[in-house]
Amino acid sequence: MNTKKNVFKDSLVIGFAMFAVFFGAGNLVFPPQIGLVSGSSVFPAIIGLTLSGILFPMLAVAAVGNVGTNLEDICRHAHAKLHLAFMAVAILGVVFGTIPRCGGVAYEIGLCGIFPSIQSTAVKWAFLLVFFGISFLLASSKSSVMDNIGKFITPILLICLLIIVVLTIVNPIGSPKGGVVENSFSNAFLTAINTGDVGTGILCGGIFIATLNSKGYKPGKEQKKILFNVIVVAFIILFIVYAGLCYLGSTGTDLFAPDTDNTVLLVGLIRKLAGYTGIVVLSLAIIFACFTTAAGMIATAADWVVMLSKEKVPYKLAALLLAVAIMLVASTGVSFVIKLSGPLFMLLFPMCIALTVLGVFKKFIPNDGAWKGAVLMAIIVGFYQAYGVAIANGLIPAGPAFIDNIFNAIPLSQYGLTWLVPCLVGGVVGAIIWKALGKESIVDEIDKIIAEENAQGASA
Repeated sequence: MNTKKNVFKDSLVIGFAMFAVFFGAGNLVFPPQIGLVSGSSVFPAIIGLTLSGILFPMLAVAAVGNVGTNLEDICRHAHAKLHLAFMAVAILGVVFGTIPRCGGVAYEIGLCGIFPSIQSTAVKWAFLLVFFGISFLLASSKSSVMDNIGKFITPILLICLLIIVVLTIVNPIGSPKGGVVENSFSNAFLTAINTGDVGTGILCGGIFIATLNSKGYKPGKEQKKILFNVIVVAFIILFIVYAGLCYLGSTGTDLFAPDTDNTVLLVGLIRKLAGYTGIVVLSLAIIFACFTTAAGMIATAADWVVMLSKEKVPYKLAALLLAVAIMLVASTGVSFVIKLSGPLFMLLFPMCIALTVLGVFKKFIPNDGAWKGAVLMAIIVGFYQAYGVAIANGLIPAGPAFIDNIFNAIPLSQYGLTWLVPCLVGGVVGAIIWKALGKESIVDEIDKIIAEENAQGASA
């Protein structure tokens, strides 16, 4: 049994790691932009950002823990083999999207932000080699990767970010004023939900739970309790940082146009706030934010490779091969990586949202038919959205207009919520059909464990 002191320490360290994995380099960029367009209405915007940009991703991790310990457990109610297809697409997304982008951003904005005159092909290759080499070393031990991130990298990242937040409060570049959006809450809510961090929660939830298992917190009430503690720690830190960056953006309405490029805006705000010293701090924050996300996602993807190969490929070899492949993709540049990976992320995003809601509210879901119907609709919408992004990115030619007309007619599609109504309808119809057919639903192993714990407690 773990002592109270260990529970507190483990909650803090793993919570730090969870914050760091969620806070990728891209998440430095969008809060200031939300603040800029919100202006004097920045505080409703912070609430909207908190709900969809922090709470929803944290709920995704909770959803995985509520049904079991990994991606397979949260997918099995929809289909026994769904997790395999999910992992295959997600591995492509990691190799051709998330992690190469981390390396590219760390070089283009991080290193070159500190040393703008050293840009060259040789320097870029050297940096990427070191970056992904360290990321591999951090990820090479599945059980300790989150410990290493939480103990060694997150404190540096957090210090850099807190310096920026504190300077924003004690030495602001202006005061919140103006604003160009009619409803700052809804704008922030929709902007943050479309960042894809809910997907990160579904994908990485298993690696956090594996870390808890390695520390002796076995599935059941104890693990659920400490997972809740970890989520609270990550939530608090994310809120402080996101709210601070959003407020920073709102103080720059007199200095920057509302349509200023996100990266240009962030760099400009920091330069106004703290000069070149601030740029160095920002660049370091970007580099360490990229490190944490890269290491966490390489560990997760390597675990998937092991599962897909039925343990024929060792974990460390999988992590090494992924790191090498990702480094080669990263060398092509950030813009190409974003163009290539966009459709993959849009394919998975609606399904991640559906699985999160179903997993969190599991006890209110009538049967497995609801899971199957909702997830099926999410997959259909995901394919359409991936198709649209592929056309927009120039990867495939445009198709017939009637396809767009059908999906654009779905309620709330104009707000980027095309998936919502189909998933609700699919869930209801699926539940009715399942009940009418008299089929039984799967009972999660974690529910059996908790029932046994309750029985033992009642008899003691």
